[in-house]
Amino acid sequence: MNDAATTGPTRELALDLYRSAAVILVVIGHWLLSVMTYDDGTFGRDNPLVLMPWTQWITWFFQVVPVFFAVAGFASAVSWARFEAEGSATRQEWLRRRVSRVLGPTAAYVVLVFIVMAVLFAAGISGSVLALGGWAVAMHLWFLAVYLMVVALTPVAVAAHRRWGLAVPAVLAGAVIVVDVIGIATEVPEIRMLNYFFCWAAIYQLGIAWRDGLLRRGLLLGMAAVAAVALPMLVTWGPYPIAMIGVPGVRVENSAPPSVALLALAAVQIGVLLAITGPVNRFLRRGRWPKIIGVANNNVMALYLWHMLPVVIVTLVGYPTGLLPQPPTGSGAWWLARLEWELILAVVTVALLVLLWWGRAIFAAPVPSFGVPIPESVATVGLYLGTTAAAVALGRLAAGGFAPDGEFPVGTAALFLGGLILVAIRPRSRVKDPA
Repeated sequence: MNDAATTGPTRELALDLYRSAAVILVVIGHWLLSVMTYDDGTFGRDNPLVLMPWTQWITWFFQVVPVFFAVAGFASAVSWARFEAEGSATRQEWLRRRVSRVLGPTAAYVVLVFIVMAVLFAAGISGSVLALGGWAVAMHLWFLAVYLMVVALTPVAVAAHRRWGLAVPAVLAGAVIVVDVIGIATEVPEIRMLNYFFCWAAIYQLGIAWRDGLLRRGLLLGMAAVAAVALPMLVTWGPYPIAMIGVPGVRVENSAPPSVALLALAAVQIGVLLAITGPVNRFLRRGRWPKIIGVANNNVMALYLWHMLPVVIVTLVGYPTGLLPQPPTGSGAWWLARLEWELILAVVTVALLVLLWWGRAIFAAPVPSFGVPIPESVATVGLYLGTTAAAVALGRLAAGGFAPDGEFPVGTAALFLGGLILVAIRPRSRVKDPA
């Protein structure tokens, strides 16, 4: 997740900046929408997107996950090309390294939260309280589930790109449209779950195509212009809501699962940002920018994983004690309180990141592997099964939290731990399968 965006000897500082800035904006957005309440000893949550519908337009600014996926596609393509050029590792070893670098820090976070939840359940804490807290520290994990999926398919994505070029993201985008049409027209929303793959894979594929120079500036700006015209039409006359994240009560969502409208927003963002990488790179090579961006990229994974924990800490300390005000939602005082909330969370998060950096041998380490005398084909199957199991478990946590319906998610915990074990198993030696 914090791979250097490089092409040959020149570092793509612009892409490093885009990746870090995207995560920071997502974090700020999550904090802004985490409107916690406390009344008569009971914690709750308000949703400003429902209480103040005009704020749904703001989500267009904070929904920048597509930028991250495009940069990830570029970085994975660079890493895969380096792997092929060096020839010092097998495909399985490359994939295990990539997956382990994501799953290691994720496992440190998830396992710790599981342990804390188990202790709180044993201590008799109310299930409703744990359900709310468990949702707060799990809602962002969907991103890692999808990210693992596209990373695991990188060899296929690169091979498809080399054979069919820009036809690959075009076909994937077309699949997003077809799935949306069928799912919305037939009132069978389950089919739209396919767009978790089609939409994010299309965006990931754009990063791969840009790395090979197929997306020239004119094409990028043209794509952005067409999408910028289409997006308002989709949310005005089409079936899509304005908000680019989930809003309770809407018939069609734009992010869960992703929609054509979200893909259009992604095309605008990616088209403009990739088109200006040249001047942005030249600016960022000056002064202290390379060092600043390097520090940001080294901490971006930790920031994304842990940024909701400060929400829980500050809520538990600030509201029952009266240190944090609760003015009427939407008032001037409320917006000032939101600013105070963001600043406090930022301070707590910086302190948390310092602790995580100090303990990076644990919290930033990849999943350790251990050798087993099995053929590489068996280990490869296990690696894909383990990655899938871990991704499914993260998706279930994002959907239901760490305490769904006030209960400990035993099955999800077992699925995640089982996935980790399968990812960790490697052949003790390179055993070739019989012909």
